[in-house]
Amino acid sequence: MGEMFLESAGSASSSEAIAPDRRTRGRERRRNQVYEAAVALIIDKGFDNTTMDDIAERADVARGTVFNHFARKAAFLDEWGARRRRRALDTIYSEHLEDHSLREVLERYMIELAEISTRTRTETVALMGASVHAINVLENPPLAAELGSILARARKDGRLAPGVDPRLGGLLLASGYFATLTAWIVEEPAPFALRSQLVSMVNIVLDGILLPDRSGDAAGG
Repeated sequence: MGEMFLESAGSASSSEAIAPDRRTRGRERRRNQVYEAAVALIIDKGFDNTTMDDIAERADVARGTVFNHFARKAAFLDEWGARRRRRALDTIYSEHLEDHSLREVLERYMIELAEISTRTRTETVALMGASVHAINVLENPPLAAELGSILARARKDGRLAPGVDPRLGGLLLASGYFATLTAWIVEEPAPFALRSQLVSMVNIVLDGILLPDRSGDAAGG
């Protein structure tokens, strides 16, 4: 669902049709090696106490190699979020949900993010905690853009209420996600079931908070 779905599907088809060459595969392996070293260090030492030199040593690569793949330390946090969003989107494809209802797509997207975070709670606490303090997760968040694309397609298909701005809707959903995830990581053990809270958040945004105003109906009757 969404223009984003169509673009991603096209990209996937191209990558399947043209296998990456050895040089590309080698570069991707090194990038993953550097990324995994950074994540492990952030979990062990914290974001502030992890240096690019530490990452190079853990990954067993030159310092310049780290900067070739990640120009700044905060880029590891960006990559961490991007990989999770990609996995959530891949789930929509693998389960062939592209043309299902907006509610079903959004719920499944959030469920996958919740399941990833629950399976990797230690990592999520470390990386999300770092993201909250090191970068402004609500300043043009890619998650909001991705969710906004899903809403934009729903509007194109006539399934979005008139006057609803998909970009604002995407930001509301992303803000709800970040607020819920932040509340989930601040206590041990986890203070609530992340999956059910995220699904509830989606439905609150989709359904609204207030009951319909029936005062006009009563007056007319």
